[in-house]
Amino acid sequence: MSAILGLSGCGLLCLAALATAARLRRFSIRVRIALMLGAALAVFVPFGELSIAALVRGVTGDLSVTTLVLAGAACVAQLTGRTVISPRDLRALFWLVALGAAFLYPFALGWTPFDPYALGYGSMAFVAALLLVTLAAWHFRCNVVVLIVVAAALAYLAGAYDSRNLWDYLIDPLASLYAVVGLLRAALDRARAAEA
Repeated sequence: MSAILGLSGCGLLCLAALATAARLRRFSIRVRIALMLGAALAVFVPFGELSIAALVRGVTGDLSVTTLVLAGAACVAQLTGRTVISPRDLRALFWLVALGAAFLYPFALGWTPFDPYALGYGSMAFVAALLLVTLAAWHFRCNVVVLIVVAAALAYLAGAYDSRNLWDYLIDPLASLYAVVGLLRAALDRARAAEA
């Protein structure tokens, strides 16, 4: 089961990357659907022993719920022409992912005796912090943050992936890099607007 979910997630990421690179919005809806179906075949049908999705999974491993939601939103946006995640929600998500990555990755590399990755193995303090973040996001109507935390928690409880660490369901290096790049791009845009 986890192999199918992991492979499907990597396939979704490939489809999002292809749809965004091809700028599908410029085509008619029929052409968009046909191109996405063709891309899905190219991504999931094996060439030789492995499909493109399987090769990507071999490099990235199983993707976090955050990456899956962002990839799914990118596919929907390219297919329908409508943005699924509001700019405000996306900015809040980027900040949370960037802060989570700044907390997790440097310390998990062994630079200090404290290992935040170990918190993902059922720490009540970590679960309580996630609950507070989710309640705050719900209060401020940051729906995508609520959706991601709840979906990640449910996937974790169901054992959707081989990992038994909640961090792996919440963020991964791809989502972290995407969030940091998104925040930097927004800061550059603001700086250019201020100069103009």
